[in-house]
This record gives sequence, structure tokens and C-alpha cells, in this order.
Amino acid sequence: MDKKTSKRSKSRGLDNLQSAGSDLQETNKKMQGKEKEFSTENNVIFSFRVNQGLIHYIKKIRLFKIEEKTSNHLYSESDVVREGIELLRKTFPDVPQRPDDVEIPTRRGRGLNRDPNTIMSNTSFTLSDHDINWIYNFIYDKQKGGGRYTKEEFLSLLIKHMEMKFMINKKSSKN
Repeated sequence: MDKKTSKRSKSRGLDNLQSAGSDLQETNKKMQGKEKEFSTENNVIFSFRVNQGLIHYIKKIRLFKIEEKTSNHLYSESDVVREGIELLRKTFPDVPQRPDDVEIPTRRGRGLNRDPNTIMSNTSFTLSDHDINWIYNFIYDKQKGGGRYTKEEFLSLLIKHMEMKFMINKKSSKN
């Protein structure tokens, strides 16, 4: 029994899965030289603190997609955001990579002055590292020159593009 356990490493459950994705990313980075390559399979939780209305609207888009086609019954809020990111990638194809010394451009408390009656909520979505990197690159690009651009503004832009794509308000007002 000691021989079996000594030949293989002890399993640490979820820790092994998380490190497997980062090991794959490190391998990809080494293979690509200076060009960064992010795994599209390594999904992580990405959190937002946003106006509650945005969250409700994402739920509205989710329900719209499910009602549109019954095979979409497993369509989630994360799927809405992923689809919105792909739509924004097509709309803004030339988002440059942010400098290496700027890991996360939203950490410095770049909050907006908002109406005190606005109800804010925390939410999160399961996104790939590749998508999260693109979001941070997009936000950094919008902040160039000292401007202010937040994850909430990004999510709002994403929702506007989804609304235009599916013409949700126009279809729901006909009913």
C-alpha cells in the first residue's frame, strides 16, 4: 500500500484542477515566446458590483433566449455575458494588450459618482481567462489618458449591444 501512494502525488481535490489550468497557461506562454496565450477552457469566477437594473436585464436576456428556442433551457447569465463579449470583440476587434505592469486596471477604486438611491448588487459570472483578459484590456484602453471606465460601464455597454442584436425591447413591446 505504501508503494502505491508513494508513486502518485496525493490528490488535493479542487486545488489540483486549479493548478492544472495555470500549468497549461504557463506552458502556452513559454511556447509562444513573448506573445501571451490564455486558456479558453480555464473558467473562473469574475465578480462585478453593479446597478441592480443591469443584473435584472441580464436575466431578461437569458429568459428571452430560453423562450426563443427550447433547446436553450440551460442558457445561463454567464452565457449571456460570454455571448456579449464575443459580440463586443467583433465590434471592437483591435483592442490592444495592456502593459504587463498593469495586471488589473480596475483595482484602484475608479468608482462613479452615482445617485444615492441606486441599488447596487454583487454578482459574478463564470468566464474564461481569455475573456477576462480581453475585458481588462478593453477597460484599460478606455482609461487611456486618465479617463474613467469601470466594469459596470463595460457591462452596460455589453447589454446595449446584446439588446441591439436581439431587439429585445422591440419584440417585448409588441406582445
